[in-house]
Amino acid sequence: MCATNGCRFIKSRNKIANQFRSFLRVKSRYLLASLAAFALFHSTANALNECMATLKDPHGSVDVSCDGGGTATLRAGEHFLADRGPYGWSVYLNSGCNGFIGKVDLQLLPNEPLMKLNYDRQKKLWRKWQSARDDQLGEAGSAFKGRGLNYFEILTAASNRDKKAMARFFSACGEMDGGAAEDCFGNGWELFHVVGDESFARFLSGQSAEMRKEVAGILSSGDTDPISKPKPYIKRYFPKTYRILFGKGQ
Repeated sequence: MCATNGCRFIKSRNKIANQFRSFLRVKSRYLLASLAAFALFHSTANALNECMATLKDPHGSVDVSCDGGGTATLRAGEHFLADRGPYGWSVYLNSGCNGFIGKVDLQLLPNEPLMKLNYDRQKKLWRKWQSARDDQLGEAGSAFKGRGLNYFEILTAASNRDKKAMARFFSACGEMDGGAAEDCFGNGWELFHVVGDESFARFLSGQSAEMRKEVAGILSSGDTDPISKPKPYIKRYFPKTYRILFGKGQ
């Protein structure tokens, strides 16, 4: 497994790179204003953790291009999770659309509890990527293939609560390092949400102490974007899993 600080550095690097690619897709009429705001975003990017937010304009709306395809409209009064980056905001909607917005005025709500993330859209993508070409597999997919495993087949089966597939996924993830670990840990975080607290706790109850330790390390590794402090979040929304992995006293 890669060292935690190394994984966090890779995650931060890739997150900024992903936001830059999204930034380049921002509509041209926003481009100059976004560039002017870059210095401010860059200097304050670490000043505020992720938090809930809403649009400042009580009558406004914003179109969001969802990761993995599709679009969603963010409407006035809707609360969502926002994570500041150097080029704008990564946003996470209740609908499961996760995307990027550039120059938009937000009303931040730092005292509102973070919402529970929705990754149900990932199941369709994992199913689609089972037949991906080698150059589309990503680092974790390639690492799994080197072990004779189909990364996305295992993820798809695991998302359907197949306990053997879940065990195979997390066991293999624990052996990864570098970019493959970052990729695998990130998908493990999403899989955890898709499976849900009840089913995930049942899966863990049948696993060895060593496997539970492995899963606890993955889910608190820092590759839990956009949640910077995963333990309190897990305790709030996945209480049964939390008790098994971290105990009542933590």
